[in-house]
Amino acid sequence: MRKIALAIFLLVPVSAKALKVENYSPSSSANARSSSQSPVSQAKPILVASGRLWVKFDPAFSQARRFSLLATLGCSVARDYPNIGWTLISLPIQMSVADGINLFQGKPGVLSVDVDRAYKANSTPTPNDPLFSSQYALSQIDAPGGWQYETGQTSTVTIAMIDTGIDGTAQPDLDGKLLNSGGFESQFCDPDTTGSPCVPDSPPIYACNHATRTSGIAAAETNNGLDIAGVSWGAKLLSLRVFNSADCTLDCSDIFPFGNSCSTDDAAIVNAIEYAVSLATNPRVGGRVVINMSLGASGTPCINSVDTSTSPTAMAEAIALSTTTGIPLAISAGNDGSSVNAPADCAGTTDSGGVMPVGADDQNNQIAYFSSNGPELAANGVVAPGVNDVTTDVSSGTTSSASGTSFSAPHVAGLAALLLSAHPAATAAQVQYWIRGGADNIGADANYQGAGRINVFKSLRLAQNGTLANFTGESKAIAFPNPFRPNQGELSFSIPGSVAGSNPTIKIYTVSGQLVNTITGLTWDGRNSGGQLVASGTYIFLVTTGGGNTKGRFSVIR
Repeated sequence: MRKIALAIFLLVPVSAKALKVENYSPSSSANARSSSQSPVSQAKPILVASGRLWVKFDPAFSQARRFSLLATLGCSVARDYPNIGWTLISLPIQMSVADGINLFQGKPGVLSVDVDRAYKANSTPTPNDPLFSSQYALSQIDAPGGWQYETGQTSTVTIAMIDTGIDGTAQPDLDGKLLNSGGFESQFCDPDTTGSPCVPDSPPIYACNHATRTSGIAAAETNNGLDIAGVSWGAKLLSLRVFNSADCTLDCSDIFPFGNSCSTDDAAIVNAIEYAVSLATNPRVGGRVVINMSLGASGTPCINSVDTSTSPTAMAEAIALSTTTGIPLAISAGNDGSSVNAPADCAGTTDSGGVMPVGADDQNNQIAYFSSNGPELAANGVVAPGVNDVTTDVSSGTTSSASGTSFSAPHVAGLAALLLSAHPAATAAQVQYWIRGGADNIGADANYQGAGRINVFKSLRLAQNGTLANFTGESKAIAFPNPFRPNQGELSFSIPGSVAGSNPTIKIYTVSGQLVNTITGLTWDGRNSGGQLVASGTYIFLVTTGGGNTKGRFSVIR
């Protein structure tokens, strides 16, 4: 039995008049992009008003015939707009917009059909969680910029945490996120019982504090005025515990003085993967599924240890099953500073792609000394913040600072959840493509940084537009949104790869050259060094990194 250890480093009521909205996925043929932009073309779902459609009738189609057609279809006129030639139609109760479109397309007298799009104010979402400002990692991966596109609340996504079990009763940033519906709930897959299937573990208990910490990074309840923010605001969590609580201390050390008691094995992990796959085949319950595995061991489970000519192994088959089911996997690369650990080194062994080993970098854009590395990372992976990450801890309202690739991986899992929320028809390989394609080069060798450090804003932009070729931030430093309104969020900075490097600082000046503030992250709250909001006007910013200097300008409107 191969033992695998943890990769750690020692309803608001709705008014009756509220607009009801739903997601509508345009046909991919109408929104196809060239194959050079993306390996798979996907149409981004859009938010539309429920229960109604725009219909343009042929002017020669008489009013009487229109009313007869509508009566036959069970619809009615909400309002006519004769000046523009369109009619707003009310659909039958409970009918989806997609079904309504099918109802009208091809009918006599109908020239065109369109959705009634829903809109939101163009402000950058800024969570009100009190520790958000101390989460340097969210600034470093430009989560605030990405939240302009998606907060994870467009479509349902569940992150399956194959880990030590989430604190499911006392941690307010997590307990409301736990999936428990449609026959699916948290599970315990016992590594101490050979071949044992998973059994219900709901509410989940924890073998140690590890999973509670990784889960907070990926998907803590956000904008709830408590503790921290998660990468995905809307993702659900599924606790798949593969460690026995009788084997581990609270900090995940071995409870027995001999052996490696606080560990798990292939069989428990395979059981957990199969459970996640069964959830993925029931999208009405948990939506799309992402797997996070912040655990590892030396040696590859994707090569048979007894007969190296035999392929694939049980672990390889389970991982392949998950990706062919559409599940992307974020797996910590390991903390021994050597080759990529198992099972992260299974990356690249599946035809469908979607397996991402994740290394760690720090606040200064340096690869963490403990972060494992190798060709699997170069070809398939990325890095994410993994040093002193602020996150949730066991028991009510507690937080902690955690280090290790264990805590890098859930940043990637959270980003995958954002991408699937925005693009629920995407494949696991496409999610991997978007994550790697949007990553920032931080100046390290590919074996150490993979495609680079994840950038939430750029990956979501790449997913929406199919390319970053027209993104100004690829060639010069930019600030966005521009103009910037401090009362609507934070200003984000994008540093081009040509000057990417360690120890980045950004100095903000007035046009007359007066220094306003110096920041070390990639976001700014609009305040000067004294804590006061700056005045309206034009400002210049100077970016300095170990790789060089660049500058840009932006406007502030108050």
